[in-house]
Amino acid sequence: MRRAAGIILLILGATVVSMSLPSLLSQLLRPVTIHANVAFAAGGLLIGATIVAGGVSAIMKRRFWLSVSGAICLVLVAAAATVFLLLWMRWAAIPGHESTAVRQLIWSTPAWGGCGIPGILALVFLVKRKGEFQT
Repeated sequence: MRRAAGIILLILGATVVSMSLPSLLSQLLRPVTIHANVAFAAGGLLIGATIVAGGVSAIMKRRFWLSVSGAICLVLVAAAATVFLLLWMRWAAIPGHESTAVRQLIWSTPAWGGCGIPGILALVFLVKRKGEFQT
């Protein structure tokens, strides 16, 4: 189970890094950069690196706290994406056509299906195999 959690963390962490790195590079190469976008992309890169480090730590049985922090970061990515999508759906609503709660939850489903549920699953796997890690 520990290896499965490590594989989950490695795959999804690499996905987060591969999505935030091009964004960071494109923001840094522009002559006029918006600092909020650079900070957002750098934060995504840092969170992705933490998730990947947690996956490597889980596979190598090194540090339990690093593996758990990677799984928690994965759940936080899903929660942040859900909040962003819910706020975006509320702002993007056409006047007179307010989005319903069901529509907002449907839009946030990919974030939980892609990051949240695997993150919770990795967290459960890691907690169940806590004794296998070196202290």
